[in-house]
Amino acid sequence: MKGRAKMIKKKLLAIFGHFFVVLGCFLFAWGVYLLPVSKPTFIGILTRPLFWGLFSIFGGICAIVHSYCKCIQG
Repeated sequence: MKGRAKMIKKKLLAIFGHFFVVLGCFLFAWGVYLLPVSKPTFIGILTRPLFWGLFSIFGGICAIVHSYCKCIQG
C-alpha cells in the first residue's frame, strides 16, 4: 500500500505542476499584452500578470521536477 500511495502522490504532483505551467503561460501572454500600459513601480510590477505568470511557470516546473525527486520515489 505504501508504494501505491507514493505513486498517486507522484502523479498528482506532476498534474499539479502541469496545470500551473499552463496557467503561467496564459498569465505570461496576458502580461505581455498589457506591457505597454504597465506602471514601472514596485507595486505595479508585483500586481501584473506577467510577474505572476513567470512565477507560476517556474513553480510548475519545480513541482514537475520534484515529482521525480528521490524523496517522492523512495
